[in-house]
Amino acid sequence: MRLLIGGGLCCSMLACSSVHGTYVPDGRRGYVVNCGGFLNGWSSCLVKAGQACGNHGYDTIKGTEEDRSMLIACKVP
Repeated sequence: MRLLIGGGLCCSMLACSSVHGTYVPDGRRGYVVNCGGFLNGWSSCLVKAGQACGNHGYDTIKGTEEDRSMLIACKVP
């Protein structure tokens, strides 16, 4: 049982990504996208950002490939 819990915890640390809703300074809806972990790269952040804003696209407000974190604002249709 401990092995199963430990394995699950280890896997979650390797592939950690999150998207949190927020607003950017100009008032548009935005998201903070974090793609940490060994299995995620900058491309994972770009995919998550695209999924968050859908077909309208997004503008990158700030983000660094080294931190694998970005603040995006969804484009207004």
